[in-house]
Amino acid sequence: MSQVMVQALFDIAVALLLGLAAVGSGVGDGLVMSKYVEGVARQPEARGSIFASALLGVALVEAFPVIALAFGIIILFTQGVL
Repeated sequence: MSQVMVQALFDIAVALLLGLAAVGSGVGDGLVMSKYVEGVARQPEARGSIFASALLGVALVEAFPVIALAFGIIILFTQGVL
């Protein structure tokens, strides 16, 4: 394969990696917050502890695209040679 073709394939791989990470993060955030609203609707007096758990869940979900971004940058600039 030519060098241009290899670079194009790495670019496509990075784009797919970042795009799917963004979609997954959006879905995960939506699920976490929908369960938060559901939990507060069921037990309004436990709002504070549920909110803390929801924030922790959102933080863990948001870590995924940051890790994917780091992998994407590594793949893009090293062309897969690790």
